[in-house]
Amino acid sequence: MNSNLIQEKIEKFLSFLNKEYPDTSIVMYDVGARYGIHYLYAELLKYPNFSVIGFEPDEAEASKLNENNMSGIRQTFPVALAESEGTRTLYITKHPACSSLYPPNTKILSDYLISDLLEVVDTRLIDTISLDEFIDKFEVAKPHYLKLDIQGAEYDVLKGGKSALTNNIVGIFLETHLQEIYHGAGLFSDIHNLLTQLCFKLIYCQYNPNLGGEIVELDVAYVKNIQSLNTTIDIMRAIMFCLVHSNLEFAANIVRGSILDETKKMSILEILEQPLHLQERVVDSEDLYINSKVELRKIQEDWWK
Repeated sequence: MNSNLIQEKIEKFLSFLNKEYPDTSIVMYDVGARYGIHYLYAELLKYPNFSVIGFEPDEAEASKLNENNMSGIRQTFPVALAESEGTRTLYITKHPACSSLYPPNTKILSDYLISDLLEVVDTRLIDTISLDEFIDKFEVAKPHYLKLDIQGAEYDVLKGGKSALTNNIVGIFLETHLQEIYHGAGLFSDIHNLLTQLCFKLIYCQYNPNLGGEIVELDVAYVKNIQSLNTTIDIMRAIMFCLVHSNLEFAANIVRGSILDETKKMSILEILEQPLHLQERVVDSEDLYINSKVELRKIQEDWWK
């Protein structure tokens, strides 16, 4: 979808939030925060109640982020999140952003040009803590969004954050793999099964073309299903998350199935340019099987004749 169109809708929805729900806070935990906030979330920095807490086990990099007002991150902790509290080996690679709690799988990586970047140049022991343990131990705001980019250890963090995933988090954005790029790391199927069990829906998927065009590495996003959004504020957070990931359809379905009154629903759906009733959605398509600009209701009636 056109990025300018999405930006426009995000700006309109932020204005709506400021007017109707000015106390709506959005806290994102950025796990693997090297280089600062991900570009998808840059637009949210305009929202005064949006804040980002970073995690970066490289202490020098964490200090750099804390000193850099342009990173978009309010505070970065030199902490390694994992499944549980303990000590793990960090495999430091030639490209520092590829370092991981799991050793790179040289056999698989040998097929790709990026293999040189994942060459292990050093190792060191680091302390780890789970997401749930971190929230209990440190006096920081609980997360509503979770971003994970930690080279294969994403599944570990999710397993160690089930309380946060159940009670606080409405949106998750992470990097994952279809092949074992890192020995022993959880794969997309593991992550998808876990998040599905925890009532999350997959709403975004983009592959990394830097592996010879083969679909091996994915950026994916999940949002809590409609039935699990029990408060008006969580509904707003979930809609915002869908907008950031260009999924207007799922955002509209959240609105339609929500506890909001009809006036609020109509205001938000007007921003999304979506109808209140799904059957009234107009399909604009040049597909041979769908006439241009016809109502979905008409398609359904024709289909069931």
